[in-house]
Amino acid sequence: MAVRKILLYPQDEAALRQKSNEVRRGDPQLQSLIQDLKDTLATQEGSGLAAPQIGVHKRVALVVFGQDEGELQPPLAIINPRIIQQGPLTRGFDGCLSVPGLYTWDTLRPQWLVFTARDEHWRKIQMRVEGADARGVSHEVDHLDGVLFLDHLDADSKLYIRQQDSEGMRLSLE
Repeated sequence: MAVRKILLYPQDEAALRQKSNEVRRGDPQLQSLIQDLKDTLATQEGSGLAAPQIGVHKRVALVVFGQDEGELQPPLAIINPRIIQQGPLTRGFDGCLSVPGLYTWDTLRPQWLVFTARDEHWRKIQMRVEGADARGVSHEVDHLDGVLFLDHLDADSKLYIRQQDSEGMRLSLE
């Protein structure tokens, strides 16, 4: 349908911090929203995208599963996702299309989690995911609640910026 503009932090912070509304079955804009999310994510180097990141405050996100296995799946639309169980928190990698070029290895997120949601055909799904997939679901659900990965950092956290040099792309301490 359309590649949409991704809202950016800090200039779009107020919109990014707004909580999203539940989606009702039969929402006439749902399929075009999901297609816009897919079209937009396809133009980015990211593993997920939530509707609030394109200025739509509905509880819809895309997640690309298979990060740890290196066998990336097509993006899965998760509608009204809810984390119902989670494992211990561990520090790990995080970055965000709304905070481009800034990364960390210090975000606390669950090692594993179980979530429920509806897929784009309104079928109920329940999945247990681990590692990077759990981090991705947690990250996207945070967006639906108006939370950014930066909110999970503490005073000792290190942020890295992506820089291009003569040897290629690399991350360096901010």
